[in-house]
Amino acid sequence: MRSPADMQTIQIDITNACNKACSNCTRFCGNHKKCFFMDFDTFKRAVDSLEGYNGVTGVMGGEPTLHPEFERFVLYLREKFGERKETNRMIYPQKEFIKEIRRREFESHVLREGEDGTGRDCGCGNFKMYGPGLWSNMGDTYPKYYELIQDSFNVQFLNDHINASYHQPGLFSRKDLGIPDEEWIPMREKCWIQNEWSATITPKGAFFCEIAGALDMLFDGPGGWEIEPGWWKRKPEDFGGQLHWCEICGFALDTFMRDAGEEVDDVSPTLYEMLKKIDSPRLKKGHTNLVKIENGVISKESKAPTKGFAAVSVAQPYIEHYEDRFNASNSHLLVHKYSTVHIPEGDDFGVALNKALAEADAWILFFDNGDRALGERAKAEIDGLISKYILNPGTLHLAEGYRFFSKNALSLRKLGFDRIAHSRSFDDIQKAWQKEKVVPLGDIGELTKWKRESIIPGKRYVIWGTGLSGSFIADAVEHSGGKLVFAIDIDPSKDGNDFYGYVTHQPSYLNEHMDDFDYMIIGHYSRFEEIHQQALEAGVEDSKILRPYEI
Repeated sequence: MRSPADMQTIQIDITNACNKACSNCTRFCGNHKKCFFMDFDTFKRAVDSLEGYNGVTGVMGGEPTLHPEFERFVLYLREKFGERKETNRMIYPQKEFIKEIRRREFESHVLREGEDGTGRDCGCGNFKMYGPGLWSNMGDTYPKYYELIQDSFNVQFLNDHINASYHQPGLFSRKDLGIPDEEWIPMREKCWIQNEWSATITPKGAFFCEIAGALDMLFDGPGGWEIEPGWWKRKPEDFGGQLHWCEICGFALDTFMRDAGEEVDDVSPTLYEMLKKIDSPRLKKGHTNLVKIENGVISKESKAPTKGFAAVSVAQPYIEHYEDRFNASNSHLLVHKYSTVHIPEGDDFGVALNKALAEADAWILFFDNGDRALGERAKAEIDGLISKYILNPGTLHLAEGYRFFSKNALSLRKLGFDRIAHSRSFDDIQKAWQKEKVVPLGDIGELTKWKRESIIPGKRYVIWGTGLSGSFIADAVEHSGGKLVFAIDIDPSKDGNDFYGYVTHQPSYLNEHMDDFDYMIIGHYSRFEEIHQQALEAGVEDSKILRPYEI
């Protein structure tokens, strides 16, 4: 087990209200007779209590954007952490939305220097994400806050649950499986949730594990530790009474997984009776599978087909590819309709624009003149754009003869009804728009390229690691003028596979090809020291190896 101080993230569970009904949800959504919504004072204390914590301060649900004070909460996080300092490419139309989100996650990592002060010899745990983070399923309410979210959160862990993802039963007692104490204690100590995921803060206090906090909310437990500065410095020997929640948690057990889309909770007999006592709405609706156990063995008919994953980390043993978290073809984030507006310049412009904003759809195609040919061209261009790209509601998109924008843009909200009413043309509106969010609709591909100054044009690069991190490092090499020559991956199943038009090889390939490249970039930001050592052992010169934080 780990101290919360050693965790990558500490969550703040602001609600258990959710627009989904996933199987085996870690927050047990749907089993509560009444959802909770954390009040602002508690949220403020939660954020303040994490002063000095060098990790991600997570905002979690349920679906956190359903909280009626979500915007207020985010603005308080901005007070504490400031706005994102990295270039916000999310102001541009996004064709690879989830990949860009992962790039931002990469950029949020901060190097924690080793004891020698150089940072060069620190362990992998010292290159950590830092700042505010959001966990969301991108439902109907996420687009409402899209601009604010992209301006505010360093990292986002998103999963729309449209593609298949598999959840392990959480409402499960080890005693129902007949596991004795001498076997159970080591299993509990190695629980992947506590060792890979997060501690949490709920309205009832702080907890060493996010599942313990969720169980305490579900079964009206005694609550957690007081939400006070430094609570997260407790060590495993201090967890005390909170460990009793592990007795009715199934994540340390070897059971099975179920597709989240089936909307069925798998529960052991003890937990089934506990759900009956709290009058669980989900159980009453028939969305609960009572697992049959005979002599400590789960019966085959009680199990959902278990899905195994070959390419995931321990922290994500439920979905094959990170990109599967997002299904663009069915996304709420796409613009599905818009209104067309033309208002002549003059004294009545502002009044007419306010009226149009009140009556129009969320998105507006504004023509500079009423020319019919312009209108047909603009509609064709915008229809093509919104069919492929996710747009930021805070961006004013410019093209020849027209503008495309959302009436919910923060720039318009800050401008206000009265100032809009006194404007004489759209040029007056554009001058008041947040400058960096006025974007010409020219070469979108060029705008969204992920360039890095550390990549030297013309130099030859090898990438060690062909996962998602490796893929966007490959983007950086290409976009910055470097030349990718081949890739290395220790996974033998990837030997010979295509990687951005180049071949993936085993590390042994390096033996006879040291002169074929100028630099090697490690394409993994949590295992970079391990890979660095492997590269040295393969004979790569240290001066040619670039860690992820060096690009």
